[in-house]
Amino acid sequence: MKRPLVCLTALLSLSLPFARAATLVGYAELPADTFAAGPASGAFADGLRGKPRFAGQPVQGFSGVQFGPGGDFLFLSDNGFGAKNNSADYLLRLYRLSLTAKTSPAAQGGVRVGTFIQLRDPDRRVPWLIVNEASPKRLLTGADFDVEGFAVAPDGTLWVGDEFGPYLLHFSADGRLLEAPLPTPNLAGLPTLRGQAPIVIGHRGSSGTRPEHTLASYRAAIEGGADFIEPDLVVTRDGVLVARHEPVIAVVDASGKVTEATADVANHPEFGSRLTTKKLDGVDVRGYFVEDFTLAELRTLRAVERLPALRGRAYDGQFQIPTLAEIIALVRDVEARTGRKVGLYPETKHPTYMQAAGFNTSQLLIDTLKKEGFTDPARVFIQSFETANLRDLRANIMPKAGVNLPLVQLVSSPDEAPYDWTARGDARKYGALTTDAALRDIATYASGVGPYKRWVIDERGQTTDFVRRAHAAGLLVHPWTFRNEPPYLLPSYAGDPEAEMRQALWAGVDGFFTDFPATGAKVVGQFTAPEVRSPQSPAFAQGASSSAANLGASGGFEGLSRSPDGKTLYALLEKTVAGDVPGQLRLHAFDLATRRWTLVGRYALEDAAHAIGDLTPVNATDYLVLERDNASGAAAKFKRVYQVSLTQKNPDGTLKKTLVADLMNVRDPQGLAPATRGGVFSFPYLTIENVIVLDASTLLVANDNNYPATGGRGADVKDRTEFLWLKLDAPLNLAAGVGRR
Repeated sequence: MKRPLVCLTALLSLSLPFARAATLVGYAELPADTFAAGPASGAFADGLRGKPRFAGQPVQGFSGVQFGPGGDFLFLSDNGFGAKNNSADYLLRLYRLSLTAKTSPAAQGGVRVGTFIQLRDPDRRVPWLIVNEASPKRLLTGADFDVEGFAVAPDGTLWVGDEFGPYLLHFSADGRLLEAPLPTPNLAGLPTLRGQAPIVIGHRGSSGTRPEHTLASYRAAIEGGADFIEPDLVVTRDGVLVARHEPVIAVVDASGKVTEATADVANHPEFGSRLTTKKLDGVDVRGYFVEDFTLAELRTLRAVERLPALRGRAYDGQFQIPTLAEIIALVRDVEARTGRKVGLYPETKHPTYMQAAGFNTSQLLIDTLKKEGFTDPARVFIQSFETANLRDLRANIMPKAGVNLPLVQLVSSPDEAPYDWTARGDARKYGALTTDAALRDIATYASGVGPYKRWVIDERGQTTDFVRRAHAAGLLVHPWTFRNEPPYLLPSYAGDPEAEMRQALWAGVDGFFTDFPATGAKVVGQFTAPEVRSPQSPAFAQGASSSAANLGASGGFEGLSRSPDGKTLYALLEKTVAGDVPGQLRLHAFDLATRRWTLVGRYALEDAAHAIGDLTPVNATDYLVLERDNASGAAAKFKRVYQVSLTQKNPDGTLKKTLVADLMNVRDPQGLAPATRGGVFSFPYLTIENVIVLDASTLLVANDNNYPATGGRGADVKDRTEFLWLKLDAPLNLAAGVGRR
């Protein structure tokens, strides 16, 4: 099913006068069984070597085209026999072809295969083993790279796009590799406040997998990839900060039943007299409260799972209640052993309540952080649901202590209110903290805001403008709480917690709290891994483990082109990078002088199951893209040429595109092509991977025949390569240097 916005884009483009069927004005074809000199090939099947099937090298299939010398064309042959492990004897080459178009029924079209440029690495630029490692010539094969597009630089050198890495490959004009393959940086382009990578905050540790606020939970969070761990802090009777979500560690109803607990205190009859009822933020709560126990007494208790019906009791009774100092010691131990600098994100719980009990938790927190020497502002955020204590920290407590740590104003759901407001008779709710003026006020004392996630993504699953407005006030945004369990997910996510996290990241959040930090780290890692890598990347064979593959197999640079001024390469991925919106493909720019990569934008496929085939310039801001379905013969329905703008975008942020030619519906009034029926020519090959602008009104288009594939022109007919000269109904706005003048 197509996405609604994309469908609308397609319908609009079809309604434009520019988007009419093209006319076939020239035709030629190259028989499938066309071979060039070279070693026998086709000996491999699923990685196993047998007898060669072919006496030489298949000339086809072609995956890129550029103008060659003397009116000829250069065509790039791709990685060979359909898969990496089948193509170790398929040599990567650019073939010089002389094309003669059949322009009338009586004319004779033809294709003459001339010389070729053999791609090779005699200077050992490739830093990993290649098939012909021991050969002096080190000829490159389809098991080494999947080459899919190329461009000729102003200096005559060749730039080739690879799909395995994906890499950019730089060759001399005669095919000699000039430098090591250039990897593709992971330019996710997330709209965070300062363009920084989002952080993953282990909510109460890894509370989805271990009892919350235990050292085991914090350790699991760190091991899962959390950047920060969150200790909620309450105070013992003897003034020690310990980690519990609430001052009450077991809630008991009137019948004596424990309704919620984070410690097994109800199983300790020696503490039976501590059962009491207190007003916690104005609400009567009956249970056992931390401030009624000394630290020594708490040491005799053990943590239990707060949500046993959902998360079980496998770890009940195994872990103690930790102090803040012990949590800091854990973080230091991890740093000493691994070098990872994990941060702390403490919350002072119920400060007004604790103040009435005789404790200033803000002061205790700063005192403890100073005593433990953990006051690096890059590694600490202090958060609170109340406002007055944060203002006091900013104005008084931290300056007196010589400490300057970032503060975060938590914002709960609209039906709740900061208790310090309620306690002084202020009837406002948390919504009063979400206006533009309120956000600007928060920025006078805090560095960030921690909203309930429905302020960022509403109950309908729609992204709101909260993050944009908070960023406008200069505030970081760290929403809570992202959980893996279906009861916490909107129906639109279909049980996929990663989809919710991705949506939040695309909204621009600067981090998020999650009970499952391993999941959060995986999702953030898709955006922040240093490189885009397919499963076939040689980096994995060399032991790389810093990030998993984040691009589908052979999903690299299917489209590669040079700007008309010769200064920039444009490289379009064939598949969606993990974390990006399905069906959106990254278009990169690579500055040939500075070697700097930038993300131009994202090309939206009409259907996420489609693929692109080629990219070629029209002018400085407009390029042609081949887009196709993954079917051939009678099943093929979608093979098109689009013009895409590098500067104009759709409402969803994708690059604006316009239909130029429908290759399944080409007029052929002269009957130039053998497959034309009733004056209509269709081009139903699986992969159409070659397009170049001949002049303002004429394109040359050709298919990749995936030799020795069949099916395009009949179930048992070998796919040939067909070359189409297409006359457009409306001319393109060509830049100087584009086309063959």
